[in-house]
Order: sequence, then C-alpha cells, then structure tokens
Amino acid sequence: RIEWWSCAKWERFCTGNMTTIQFGLPDPLSIQAYAFQPGCVDATALRTICSGCLASDDPTNPDCVLFPDGYLDADTNTCDLGCYFSQVLPWIRNNLRTVATNWLNTVETRALTFWLRNAAEFSHREKDDMEVSVIALSCANEDCDMSMGSCTCEFTPLANWVYAMHVPRSSTNVAITVSPTCAKFGEGCILHAQELYHFFKQLYPRADITYNIITSTSSWYMRMITADHLVCPPGVGCLLPAIARDAYTYVYETVTPTVGTWLTCTPQDYLTRLTIPSYPPEFAQGDCRHLRARLGAWTQDLALATDLQYTNPVDGYLGCADTNFVATAEDPYRPPTTYRWDETIWTTCPVEVLSKEEMCIQMERLNLKRILFVGDHTTMSQAISLASILGVNDNISLDPAVVPNFSKTVGCTGHSNFDLTYIRNDRLEEPGTTPSPGNPNCGPDGTHYCYPWSGQYSNYENQQLMIVNTGYHWGEDWEGYISNFQNFVGRIDEISAANAIRVNDVIMFRTSIPGHKECDLFDGVFRHYGEYCPRIVNGAFWHWWGELPPYNDYAIRIINEWNLLNTVKSGPNIELLDPWMMTVLRPDGHLSGSDAGPNCGMNPQECMLYSLPGPVDWWNHLLLMQLVDIGTHRENSTPMQAWR
Repeated sequence: RIEWWSCAKWERFCTGNMTTIQFGLPDPLSIQAYAFQPGCVDATALRTICSGCLASDDPTNPDCVLFPDGYLDADTNTCDLGCYFSQVLPWIRNNLRTVATNWLNTVETRALTFWLRNAAEFSHREKDDMEVSVIALSCANEDCDMSMGSCTCEFTPLANWVYAMHVPRSSTNVAITVSPTCAKFGEGCILHAQELYHFFKQLYPRADITYNIITSTSSWYMRMITADHLVCPPGVGCLLPAIARDAYTYVYETVTPTVGTWLTCTPQDYLTRLTIPSYPPEFAQGDCRHLRARLGAWTQDLALATDLQYTNPVDGYLGCADTNFVATAEDPYRPPTTYRWDETIWTTCPVEVLSKEEMCIQMERLNLKRILFVGDHTTMSQAISLASILGVNDNISLDPAVVPNFSKTVGCTGHSNFDLTYIRNDRLEEPGTTPSPGNPNCGPDGTHYCYPWSGQYSNYENQQLMIVNTGYHWGEDWEGYISNFQNFVGRIDEISAANAIRVNDVIMFRTSIPGHKECDLFDGVFRHYGEYCPRIVNGAFWHWWGELPPYNDYAIRIINEWNLLNTVKSGPNIELLDPWMMTVLRPDGHLSGSDAGPNCGMNPQECMLYSLPGPVDWWNHLLLMQLVDIGTHRENSTPMQAWR
C-alpha cells in the first residue's frame, strides 16, 4: 500500500496517537477507476518511486510522486510536474472519499458534504440536520514534527471578517481544529484559535462551537472532508482534504512572491471544485452586507428619534400605539422609536437611517423601478413601514374586510420615480385560486391567504427589487416548508428563463423573526443574546416560533447552493436580508407591548407583530444599506457573492 511521506512524518510523534489516515484507507488502494496512463508509470515503477519517497528525508525530492519539487517556478510560472502528479492525484482523491463515506457510516453521523448529500446511499438523510463548518489551522511549512524541541512554524491567521464571510450563519456546528505542530510551535496559533472560539460564540450564538488540538490525521482529515464548509488559513494540513471535496472549500495560500504549495499546480478540474482566494484577503467595498447587523446592540438616542417618526401616522392596529401616545417633556417620543442600532465589531458597516432621497438614489443607481413585497402580515408591516418612511402610506387599509394588497408610487425629486407594491401570500405558494376577504385559499386547513404573485412579478416590464418571506404559517410542517421553498427558487428560475429582464432583478429573502413571550412586561431592549435566549418558546400556543430559526437556516442553505453551486441557473442570485439578531433583541414595541395603551388591546395577545413606527423600521434601514452595497459591487464590477 502507498504511504504518503508527509502524513506519516506528521503523525509519527503525535503524543503516542498513531491513528493515521493511512489506517483508514482501503487495502489495497482503489485505483481501478483511474487506469495507468500509457507512457507515464506502471505499478512496478510506482512502487519503486513510493519506496524512495518513504525513505527520503526530503519532501521536495523530485523523485517523489506527490511532491515532485511541487512549487511554482518563479521564473517560468510553471509547475513542471510531469505525468506522475496527474496520475496519482485521482487515486488520492478517490480513496479519501471512500474513507470519508465509511467513516460517516461507522463513526460519525454529523453533517454531510454536498457531494455526499446527493449520493444515493445518503438519500435518507433528514434535510434539517446539522450543518458543520470546520476551520483548519496548521503550519504553512512542513519542517516541524512533534519530536523536535523547537521549530519554526510559519503560521499566519486570517482576520475575523474573513471567517464570517465563508462560514454561513446557518451553521449549527463550527469546529476549530488545530494541528499539534501548529499548537506547539506556531507563534500565535493557540491564541488565534482561542480568540476564534470566543468570537464565534458571539457570531453564531445558536451553534455548537468547539476547539480541539487534533492528534489524529484520520479524525482531522475526515472532519475536513465531510464538513459542509472548510476554511483554511495558509497551511499544508488541509491541502489533501481540500482536493477530496467538491464545494464550499476556501484555501488561502501565501504569496512570497509565488504560491507556496503545490495546490495551484493541480489540474483545472480540481481547482474548479475549491476556491483559492487572493492573499492577503482584501475587504471589498460592498461586502458589508455579509457582516452588517450580525453583532451589535441597541442604544437609546433621543436626538436621532426625531428622524425616526413618521410624517403621517399609520391607520389601524399597526398605528394604534403611536396614535394614542401622549408626548411629555420627559418622553417626547414613544420609547420603542428612540433606539438606534450600533455595530460592535464591524463599525465600518453601520446601519444608517433611511431617507426618501437616499432610497430614490439607490433605486435609480440599480435601475430598479419597483419594490415588490410578497409575504404575510410581517411582510405587510415592513411594506407599510417603508411606505410610511417614504411618505406614501395614505389610504392603506388594515380592515380585514378589504383586500390587503396595495401599490403606491414614490415621487423622487431629481431622480426616477418608482413603485412600492405589496401582495399578501402567507405561504409563498399559489394554489391556483384567488382568495378574498373572509375566504382564505391555502394551508392545510384552508385558513391562510395566498394571493397570486408570480404573474405580477414575471410580467413586470422593468427591473425590480422583490422582497419575500415565508415561515410563519408552516407550523411544524418541515417537509412542507422544504418543498415549498425549493419550489419557490425553481419558480424564480423558470420565470427568468422565460423573461431575460428578470436576470437583472434584485431578489431578497428576509429571515423570519420569532416573537417574544410576555411582551407586555418589557419596556426596553435586551442588551445581548444571552438575555433573549432563556425566553425562547415553541409549540402551537406560541405559533411555533421555535421553528423559525431552523426554517431560516434551511432557506439560507438553499440560497447558498443556488448562488454558489448552481452554474446553469437562469435567475439572479438571491440576497439575504437578515434582521434576525437586531429584532430578537427587541421585546419592546409589540402590538401588545407595554407602550400600546388601553385602547390598543389585542385578543389574543399579539407579541410577534410590532407597532409602527418601531423596530420594523430598522428592517428597511438595513434594506437600504444592502442596496448600497449591491450597487457598489455592480459599479466596481467586483465579484458579488450573495450568501451568508
């Protein structure tokens, strides 16, 4: 059997743990799928080469198969690997994938990678299980092993925003793995891992965050190969696992002045399966939309509160609290309208207050002629909030005897006008009928309202921004939600294939926000997620609020696959509008909140929808900032990845 020199050396002195990746490989190695290339090497010659490699103390020995001087030539910018490399690489990949499959069946049952997710033998896998992201820290050089008393381990960490860009917010498990040589010899390696652990605890508050120094290449390789997402700062430890994966693999390579490892010398069909970002990573203008509103806090700001009031009050139950509010010298504004959102980590990515002029500028900048909201009551409240901020909230009825859909034209001084339209559709589905007030038409018990939306979207003659949401009306029907969301994405593709103008639309999915138990008891904000967490509830009485975060996670996963893996889609990328963290910290301002007043009582208590103005306005402030970032990417012609 073939032993890989660097793996054997790395494992030889790992605190007595000899559980190497080699022990998990099939014996004999599987090579049938990739026959010997004529004129390159046969079995006898390969055995001779491998024996020489194992006996060598020099990993760059040109006689070795995997490391035939394996670096770019700085003068010629070529690899000059000959045929040995391309002969052996498919065997390595194939055998590592075989080990990974066996490992998942016998040792681990956690998240599967995209290539396993679609394999027939794993078709029974539940769609709502874990999504694992792995960070692999190792030395950028191979000169160290654990038998040495001292050694120079070249370790270069990445900035925290880089990890946040690659590790999706839908991750349920984030594992920080450290090689023993990096832990022992790498200056700052352990400190970086510990800092990441505490940082991820804040950034992914619902995820299981782990930090381990790995002493077994078998366990380490399998975790890297089978993770849903793999992120590798400069280091040799994850190079072999990286070539065994098919997607969501980000390997950073130092450039001094050329690429430091053999990875970029691999054939092109391998390089298309992973991403080798530029190094050092540069934060692109417009990337704030992947970071904004994820870590922050609410601060009361009475000076800003003046700009957070509506010119015209909202009619009906959404505006009741504000209409009944009596201002005093001590409280000139209703308290839920007096807070601003402050970023605590990425302060250069603020959420600024939306103005009509700025929205007009950004809509014209992107050549968008309409904002189309499609969703349930929460989406309606966002649409009415935006209409109120833009000064076009007149004659919007909340009477249940009136069709809730509306359309307004926003007049822009010095810029193109645009329309603002809302279509109620509680489940983002179209059963083939049209409801009317008092006559719902969708849902398992026929109690929900699903007005047709796709025709208005597909037939619109100009480019548009569409904001959609679903989740609140699916209860605990996981299978229904999964099928429905997949159908929605497929419908977008069908519409775009039939109408080319739809390719230039901007589509945003807004995450669903659970309500707050006993919201009438709160007159202020939560300072951090830890204050919200103990009050999470679920069940039919609470409208299955506890199902909303995993519904969001699933939607994000599908959006990621649509944006990053689907190379034949007709439709545009789907952006994420995620006010989740901002809003779970706002138990105040609900329709049944302490500020509602005696004339605004709701029966039963309403602790999910908010009064207007209030926290929902910040969904639209966030919307504006995301549009600014999208426009910046388009103007700069920079790669715009829509995910996370």
